[in-house]
Amino acid sequence: MTKIIRKVVTFTAILFCILLVIFGFEFASLWTGIIFAVLLCAISLPLEIFASAIPRALFELGKLSKHTAQILFVILDTSATFAALSILDYFMNDVSILPISAFIIALIIALFSLTDFQEKLLKKEDNGLLVNDRE
Repeated sequence: MTKIIRKVVTFTAILFCILLVIFGFEFASLWTGIIFAVLLCAISLPLEIFASAIPRALFELGKLSKHTAQILFVILDTSATFAALSILDYFMNDVSILPISAFIIALIIALFSLTDFQEKLLKKEDNGLLVNDRE
């Protein structure tokens, strides 16, 4: 079972590295790219949890509409992923990232994460946990 998980993680990291190379990221070796992808997941996961918690909490409290919460999520998630990419670029000498490429990748990741965020908002609405009708 552990070998299967390791192979899936490695395969996913390689595909992610290929995508990053298309956007102008430069790695000294494939192994560096794999380490970069794994570290990016490790660094950005707590930041993404934080980025989704703030708009969701404000939405549940009635301070934001659903649309505004989604926009705030995209802004916070893009910023968090961009910060993680910048941190890795700074500390990993074998990695070179253009800031515009980091921003585009961060925005793409945030837009893919938006569907999950929308499902969480809908689940809260469907459970009747929200007091006000906001959209």
